[in-house]
Amino acid sequence: MTLPEVVIAVAILTIGLLAVVGMLSSGFSNVVIGGGESKATSYARQKLEELKNRCYCDATAFPASTGTDAPEAGVTRSWTVTQAGATTAPNRLSQITVTVTWTSGSSATGGQQVIMQTMRAE
Repeated sequence: MTLPEVVIAVAILTIGLLAVVGMLSSGFSNVVIGGGESKATSYARQKLEELKNRCYCDATAFPASTGTDAPEAGVTRSWTVTQAGATTAPNRLSQITVTVTWTSGSSATGGQQVIMQTMRAE
């Protein structure tokens, strides 16, 4: 082998290794983002189920309420329960919206959101 052949072989090998490293780091970022979304979805489902199972006899919860909490560091959960339309007892209908916002180290905007909505009849 001559020197030019060795230099070309090393250059091709280097380019291939850099491509593999780029794919690995991109895959790791996707796993981190996906893990945050999975947690946020779980937190949203928990609050949605809690609000759906509240009794209409609780005047502070239905037909309207709002609130926020932080289930863990870097995660904020907020919810609203609003009366849907001009419904009256005993046929009230409420719309429940839960929003979970979390920060991700790779996010350029500083935060991501999961929003879940459902309706609940009296």
